[in-house]
Amino acid sequence: MEVYGEYLFMENFLMGLLILHLAGKIAGLVTSKKRLAAGGVLCGLFSFILFVPNLGMGMGTLVKLLFSALLAWVVFHKKIFRAMVLIYLVSAFMGGMTILLLYLTRISGMTSNAVLYIGDIGYVNVAFGAVVSWLLVLAFSRVMAVKQLRERIFTEVIIEIGGHQLVHRALIDSGNFLREPLSGKAVVVISKGAAAQLKQLEDADLSRRYCLIPYNSIGVSHGLLEGYRVDNARVEGRNLGSVVVAVYDREFCRLGEEETYEILLSKDFLMGGIAS
Repeated sequence: MEVYGEYLFMENFLMGLLILHLAGKIAGLVTSKKRLAAGGVLCGLFSFILFVPNLGMGMGTLVKLLFSALLAWVVFHKKIFRAMVLIYLVSAFMGGMTILLLYLTRISGMTSNAVLYIGDIGYVNVAFGAVVSWLLVLAFSRVMAVKQLRERIFTEVIIEIGGHQLVHRALIDSGNFLREPLSGKAVVVISKGAAAQLKQLEDADLSRRYCLIPYNSIGVSHGLLEGYRVDNARVEGRNLGSVVVAVYDREFCRLGEEETYEILLSKDFLMGGIAS
């Protein structure tokens, strides 16, 4: 069959973008639009390996592994192995959907060296298949992320401020909806004791970081909590960036004899992905 280079590039460019976007979503890996676009271009260019004579199992596997490692590094720049695994898993799912589409529509196509070229297919069909696959993977990842979240109760939070680090145990609170009034971002709530440690830090310049967070609760309407914007917060190896920590005016209740904690953490901070 005839192969048109521009169609070959565009098909693999678009599918590459979709696969990389979904892999990042599932793995909880953050990337930029420029890096994502660069990854799509690499996928489009790699598709021309279709014209290379059969590389054989050994050499073909090596080339694919090297390319996937390069792709993961260009797009995500860290946690390369995790990114590679998710790229392969999403690719396998998308490949299955493509084979199903070809079977149901009787559209001709060809494959060589792990590159797929679909012949007589309209862009509407391509867009429909891509959207369906995207929605299915996102729905699956969302369900799995919620399931994992329910299985976790406590975690560790590292607060970075003014060159200092404070490590606290946090309770994952599904009922914590406290947010910054302007940005709408979730807020970390710290206990009176944890706040005392924060206020004792030298060179933290807390006056510049000070803010007020409005809240409503049972018996309290239009209340205000003192807050401080920290440089960064890390949860399970993930950087949350500059977040606001709001100060609760007492210690949190214990859950049993040993279950003490100093932070209430919104579940929003842990919804980065099911493989994160």
